Amino acid sequence: MEGWLVLDGYEDEPAAFGVPNYLGFHIRYICGVLESRGVSYTYMTIDQWRMHQKTRLDDPSERAALRRELSELDGTVILAGAVVPGKYVRGTPISRREMDNLLSILPSEQPVLCGGWAIRNWRYDGWIPLRSNLFCAVQDTDASLHHYLSTGQWEHRRRTPEQWSEWALAGASSRAVTEHPDLASPEGSPGPLTYEIELYQGCVRFKRGCKFCIEPKKGLPLWRDEEDVLTEIATALDSGVRNVRIGGATDIYTYRAEGVENLEYPIPNPEPIAKVLHGAREDERLTILHVDNANPSIVAESIEPATEITKTLVETLSDGAVLSFGLESADPTVHEQNWLNCDPNQLRTAIRLVNEYGRERGERGLPKLLPGLNFIAGLNGETVESYRMNLELLRSMRDEGLWLRRINIRQVEGQGFQEIPEQAFSEFKREVRESIDRPLLEEMLPVGTVLKGVWWEAHNDRIRRPEQVLDPKYRDESIRGAAGITFGRQIGAYPILVGVPYKIPLESASEIIVTGHGMRSITGVETGLNVNSATQHQLEAIPGIGSKGAWRLVSACARVSSKGGSFSPNEAFEAAGLDVPALAKAVLSADAGAVATQE
Repeated sequence: MEGWLVLDGYEDEPAAFGVPNYLGFHIRYICGVLESRGVSYTYMTIDQWRMHQKTRLDDPSERAALRRELSELDGTVILAGAVVPGKYVRGTPISRREMDNLLSILPSEQPVLCGGWAIRNWRYDGWIPLRSNLFCAVQDTDASLHHYLSTGQWEHRRRTPEQWSEWALAGASSRAVTEHPDLASPEGSPGPLTYEIELYQGCVRFKRGCKFCIEPKKGLPLWRDEEDVLTEIATALDSGVRNVRIGGATDIYTYRAEGVENLEYPIPNPEPIAKVLHGAREDERLTILHVDNANPSIVAESIEPATEITKTLVETLSDGAVLSFGLESADPTVHEQNWLNCDPNQLRTAIRLVNEYGRERGERGLPKLLPGLNFIAGLNGETVESYRMNLELLRSMRDEGLWLRRINIRQVEGQGFQEIPEQAFSEFKREVRESIDRPLLEEMLPVGTVLKGVWWEAHNDRIRRPEQVLDPKYRDESIRGAAGITFGRQIGAYPILVGVPYKIPLESASEIIVTGHGMRSITGVETGLNVNSATQHQLEAIPGIGSKGAWRLVSACARVSSKGGSFSPNEAFEAAGLDVPALAKAVLSADAGAVATQE
């Protein structure tokens, strides 16, 4: 480690996502400050700290050695930006306890800068770190760092538009990108890293925004110039990035909208967003392009320009794109008390529009563009009746045949809200998962659907464990087909969790066929399995074969192989005395080639 240590504790905010495989923009701006000033620094994710440094804290001699190494640093910047609790497949944001432990090992004479919305929330809840030379930024962490490096003094600062552009561009080629563990696979091929880029900051509802949300606190929207965004994307692609999500915006439809300062529902402007999306697509190096949030009330109140933008999204985005719609509650009382701005009728209008243009299936096997829907429990005015209204709304949309890619049910964070009726909340969540989510998945992705480019991330548990990163045996081809479960996702926004009932080398990608459905996940089996070399566990994963049938197939193929021969799939089933299940024809081959992968 040298210079400054920049520790990425990950951000997860309503309009900013930086938990792996995503790389957030605030951490890149911090690195951009150091890059633009020519200051030496070391970039490290919190997971890298956990795996390589945190383990040293329990051994007295190793702890002392680590402290000596850290004492050689010029300073430390820590970003803690996760304000939405949740479970993450690939990485976990820094916790308050981890922050305290980290601060305790950093030398007291060393300047430490902490930033991000989690820091602000912790301070609001009474967090008082016991160390000197610590500054907790409540505005822009990057700007506070720049001021300190210029003056030697800590101050709460906001970046200027010129600094925003400079640091965003410098951050696109910084160590946060080039040294991020998800940029490339161990073999050097492109990894699953998704580059989250900020389109604008602030919220069109800056005067009276949703009470639970941090975005209105950022004030009147500040737009980034289209060419500025495109230049940053090109620089990121030069650095090896292949997947981009345009985020950092509370609503993609209000980028450079008209009437932001005085209209409750600003009028969408289709041209600027079309320029950004089509411009990004002109670079053939870009693989996945997605966006994030959208306000259904804006769509409903300006249907003509919103339709034009929706068509542009369908034309330019990779399939599997999701527009995250925030209803939060169908209860009008909750709507009024919490200053929400989307009602159920507006929501239906917006969902109908997206369904009209976005349901067509794309090359990766997913619908091109679908809405997602957010509910928040614990808002003021909520009663048991609120959950009945929410469920009634969802059922009415199901009756209409509308598709929702995912339904997110969260609990409100922060003070000033009310207790959640636990039984009603639990029953609502269970009913949604069982009677809404699962049927939707079965309808959108029926058995037999082919999904391309599923990136494998964890064995036996949906949460990736440290040893699966550190030990190369989890990535070795020799484990393919062994007993176990492998979990993976396609790259992109709100990807569907895929489980396969055997082991697949991690940090690789495969094409799968859907074989079953959970409440929010699917099961599948890889395509292109060689019937002559497939393991019993791989063959069992094909519906209609079963464990006994799989064993008979393995035995039959072993006998013919011992004589120097091989079977076609039909011959193998005939030799085993089995009928050929419907999906077997799509899954099995007689070729000796590897399972299909995505570059």
